[in-house]
Amino acid sequence: MLAATAMRGLAPLVGPLEATFSISVAIPKSFTRQQRKLIEDGSLWPTSKPDIDNVVKLLCDAMNGVVYGDDKQIVDLFVSKAYAEAGSTTVMVSMKGTNDGPERFGEYSQC
Repeated sequence: MLAATAMRGLAPLVGPLEATFSISVAIPKSFTRQQRKLIEDGSLWPTSKPDIDNVVKLLCDAMNGVVYGDDKQIVDLFVSKAYAEAGSTTVMVSMKGTNDGPERFGEYSQC
């Protein structure tokens, strides 16, 4: 449903595509100050569920026929998973060569 809204009635993209997925996992309330500091320093990453590949597969399949004809059109894929204050997932799909890869989200390692 969100993909259809984002497409604003446009036809699905045709041709080679690149996709960027930024998966933010909410910092557990049980984390200590020391653990939060490690997150801020870029030393602690979410190695628990959800599995990054399962999230990407689910979202790619959900966008079939809405954002693009089929996810086989994706030829470049950039994915990150990091802690954040709130959990969220950001997806950007574009024609190959029209964006600058993972840098499009700013400091990519801390999305």
